[in-house]
Amino acid sequence: MSAISKHTFRKFGLMVCMATLLASCASAQPEKPKSLGAAVRSINYSGKEVQLTVVDPLDKSNRSGGDALNPYGSGGTICCFRIPAEWHPGYQVIVKYSFYPDRTWHEQLVDVPPYAGGMAGDIWLAMHEDGRAEAVVSSFGPTRREWPGRVRGRPVQSPEYVKKQRNEALAREKKTLAGMEEAYAAGVSDLTSDQVRLLKNGIETSKRIIKGLEEEQ
Repeated sequence: MSAISKHTFRKFGLMVCMATLLASCASAQPEKPKSLGAAVRSINYSGKEVQLTVVDPLDKSNRSGGDALNPYGSGGTICCFRIPAEWHPGYQVIVKYSFYPDRTWHEQLVDVPPYAGGMAGDIWLAMHEDGRAEAVVSSFGPTRREWPGRVRGRPVQSPEYVKKQRNEALAREKKTLAGMEEAYAAGVSDLTSDQVRLLKNGIETSKRIIKGLEEEQ
């Protein structure tokens, strides 16, 4: 065999070895996971106290959540709910919810929009003022421009809710004032001078609070 033939043969053999090695390395690469464990987070854009959970309609054992949210509030992070590693058209989840004090559970089958930024993240459950539930997957919070939810930003109390809260606070303060004035009118002979002073200060403070609340109306 000539030197050129030997060189060509060795070169060919080296190429075959390299190809075999690359193929072996490629086959040894781990397959991408089809699903991932996602943390569950909740946010409430409504004026009702609500509890939210999420259920996989294709696997009812895959469920999580349960945070009880104050009106216009948000919850913590709960583990875990399995989501597809990559979003695909037609991906849906069931959002189950109950409003306080009615503990009846309702549910809505909702479409999950494309993952924010094209990557998997936390699954966020949301309840809106109109009673519609929502679920989005995002590594970005509601204040970020990448947020895929219906409403961008943190919940904002509605004027009706603010008025309701103020009226309830006013009613409570008037009841407190009436109790202190009744106690003062009943006589303070059994009270020490410090107790009388504190009672008078409490009455004056309560009157100022009531005045401020009434002026806000």
